[in-house]
Formats: sequence, structure tokens, C-alpha cells
Amino acid sequence: MKNTVFSSLFLCISFWAVAQNQTFKMDKLLYGAAYYHENMPYERLDADIKLMTAAGLTVVRVGESSWVKFETADGVFDFAWMDRIVDKMNAAGIKVIMGTPTYSIPTWMAAKHPEIIATKLKGDRHYYGVRQNMDILNPDFLRYAERIVRKIAQRYSKNPGVIGFQVDNETTTNESNTPYFFKKFVQYLTQIAVFFNKNCIF
Repeated sequence: MKNTVFSSLFLCISFWAVAQNQTFKMDKLLYGAAYYHENMPYERLDADIKLMTAAGLTVVRVGESSWVKFETADGVFDFAWMDRIVDKMNAAGIKVIMGTPTYSIPTWMAAKHPEIIATKLKGDRHYYGVRQNMDILNPDFLRYAERIVRKIAQRYSKNPGVIGFQVDNETTTNESNTPYFFKKFVQYLTQIAVFFNKNCIF
């Protein structure tokens, strides 16, 4: 079950392998913080970067809560806002770790696929408006998550200002109690039973 989740949803690949023509030599300890400019006034970016430089920051993590900014509607992508952040950080000598935003689903997805919102272990449902409220094994969620991760990887894997990717954030099952989880759990138990039947003597 765990292997299925990680391989299908989070595309556990090395994004550095995608960016083979890009190298970054780690010759000093990086010092930084998470930065969410999308929640700040547009004109503050330059001032924030000046403060970061003065504080000695050398890296920021961005983007992991911003799926609706990257994909404003189903299949409608916007990267200009993040390009601006990455380019200005790079010009200031501050490197970027790009977060994939799969732990915070956009409004349009919740409206189009309300079944993506997870039912919890005690039977009550999550609600829209908080992060980590989705069934991470729902096939529609998996499809959308793979698409946005691939789009972000394609966009930034060769950007000289981006030195790495954070794949999802605070990964959890979200207390999901859905048919998808039951099916995967039964498959997992079956695999264990087959293994023990073949390899163990009782």
C-alpha cells in the first residue's frame, strides 16, 4: 500500500535526474526558510528579498501550498507568478527549493469532485478550506496530482535558481476511511499472506 501511494501520487523520482545539465555544488551550509509571497502584497517581493539578504538567507522553499495559483482552473496553468519569484531570488543569490502543492487541493477540484474530500475513520467528512482534506488514493486526485507535479517539474527542473524539489508536504493518510483504502489494505494483506506462505514454515 505504501509503495503504491508513493509511486502513484508523489512520483518518487529524482528530479535531479531530469535536470542532468544542471549542477549545483554544495560548498557551504544553506540557511533559509519557507516563503509564501503569494500571500503577501505583490510589491513586497523586492523588500522581502532585501531583508532575506541582510539576514544572510541563502535558500527559500516555495510553492507547496499553492495548487490553485499554479492551476487556476482544471487544466489552466499559470507559472508567471512563480517565475517572478524564482528569477528575483536567483538574481539576489538566493536558491529555491520548489514544493509540489499536492497537499492543498484547489477550490475548483473540490467543487468538481466532492468525493475527493476524505471520509475520516469515525465516519465524519473533512471539509473544504483546510489542507490535507482529501482521499490520497482517490483516482481523480491521483490523476490531478500527477499532472501538476509533472508540470512543475517540467517548468523548473532546468531553472538555474531551483536546486531541488520538496515532494508533497507533511505526507499523511488524512484519516481516510474510503473504499480505495480498504481495497489497497486488502491487497497489502494478501501480499503479506502470499509471502509468508512461500517463505515461512510454522
